Amino acid sequence: MSDFLTNHGVVVALACAGVALVYGALTSRSLLALSPGNELMRSISAAVQEGASAYLRRQYLTIGVVGVVLFVVLIPIQNIRVAIGFAIGGILSAAVGFIGMNVSVRS
Repeated sequence: MSDFLTNHGVVVALACAGVALVYGALTSRSLLALSPGNELMRSISAAVQEGASAYLRRQYLTIGVVGVVLFVVLIPIQNIRVAIGFAIGGILSAAVGFIGMNVSVRS
């Protein structure tokens, strides 16, 4: 089994990521297709969306500053490839957080 993962680990990881993306897209689509409810429910939902948006703006501003500092620090400590990998991971993590928050407050 360890030989299989050593030789095919990237393919297995990409296949799992693909399955997760399809599942996430299908789940998001089904949640967003549901009725938003009555007027009171929609007004509460709008307030929650506004609060979530403000929270994400503040959080991403702080994390973005820290991320840029760490990116710059990683270049001489490791190398540019490690810093770029860190940046890609941070950007994709932020994108997933943004999408997840938006789907959760809209459903």
